[in-house]
Amino acid sequence: MLTRLRIKNFKAWGTQLWEPGLRLAPVTLLLGPNSAGKTSLLQAPLLLKQTFESPDRTLELNTGGQPADLVDVGTAETLLHDGMGAHEALGLGFSVNDECSYEATFHRTTSSLTLARLSLTEGAAVFEATRQSKGGYRLAAPGYTPVKVAGRDDAKRTYQPERAIGFAAEAVAALGPAGTKAQDLSLRLRQAITTVAYLGPLRGYPERTYLWNGVEPGDLGKNGEQAVHALLASASSRKKPRAGEEGGAEWLVGQVSHWLSVLGVADELLLERQGRSRHYEILVRRGQRKSNLVDVGFGISQVLPMLVLAHFVPRGTTIIAEQPEIHLHPRAQTALAELMVTVANTRNVQFIVETHSEHLFRRLQYLIAADTVKPDQCALYYVDRDEPSARITTLMANELGQISNWPDQFFGDAMGETARHMKKIIERKRLAEGGSRG
Repeated sequence: MLTRLRIKNFKAWGTQLWEPGLRLAPVTLLLGPNSAGKTSLLQAPLLLKQTFESPDRTLELNTGGQPADLVDVGTAETLLHDGMGAHEALGLGFSVNDECSYEATFHRTTSSLTLARLSLTEGAAVFEATRQSKGGYRLAAPGYTPVKVAGRDDAKRTYQPERAIGFAAEAVAALGPAGTKAQDLSLRLRQAITTVAYLGPLRGYPERTYLWNGVEPGDLGKNGEQAVHALLASASSRKKPRAGEEGGAEWLVGQVSHWLSVLGVADELLLERQGRSRHYEILVRRGQRKSNLVDVGFGISQVLPMLVLAHFVPRGTTIIAEQPEIHLHPRAQTALAELMVTVANTRNVQFIVETHSEHLFRRLQYLIAADTVKPDQCALYYVDRDEPSARITTLMANELGQISNWPDQFFGDAMGETARHMKKIIERKRLAEGGSRG
């Protein structure tokens, strides 16, 4: 599980989240007004994920722009924080289970970014590669002392890290026993990020029928476009799980049906093959009535990828999702809080979610008060602007789910709107009474 996120001079963010970083919990919610900086927080680990997964080992930071990329953060000019100085660095980092951590800083060179320092830490052991003035990287590791090679200092050799996460083979060899440890640590940190699953804010329109070639998708896609194919693969599985084990025919379909019922939008999800073709119809049942996914409320098709993703990903995965509540009725929005808490508790799946839903947040408060989830299992944040930077406030929840530091107009001005409404009612009644007396 990711337990801390660190960013510096990244888009809307200055230095507030560099030391000690942002604590991440099994359920982490980011709330706040539009264009405040919430999405930038989610983009940081996704930027690292697409960099670590790049086929180009020499790449230092994959800023996106291709259809398969998770995020497109543009050029160095659009990526770097407006308020940063010319000699300041971009910083990205994270911790895993509070056991090991990754940190990288990048300097701007003309219009590109160059890795300035890579640091991998496990306990007291620190493995580093620091860029020198002439372009090579100086290594540092427990028990390592640079040696003279052909009359020159070994620290002045290139040793350029790969994909801003891995030590080059030449560096691993030079580090000796520490090199193997650095390599293993790099792999563990890379896996923690590359297994992150992402669901963006824009899900596709439902289709009346779906063509499926019989292959189980490796992931659902950033817009959840493979959710139905994952359901079809689960329904067609010949795997026979042991009692209580996940997987097997209908397991995923059954879980999604259950949560559609909890959300109050359907009683059951059905998959029906069209004759002997490879086309399938997705139906939802309410009572005795069955309807095609296209013919029911748009919200069902929009929340379906979130329900599938929560049970499709392997245990221990981190899910990053933007506005999972979009197009849902308030009652259904509240049930999403139950989904996240339940799946976090039963499947060890972590949720980092950006939301505008007061209903989702209020239900999470209730679940804390009901002792379904502990306050320290939740990390609640409010993001707003303090130009030129974003600013984050940790919302302090006690064991009853009460927040001790509500930001001003957290979910708008509900009390103010009610007061203004009542004032206008009184004014109208007085005018009406005055007119009747006249």
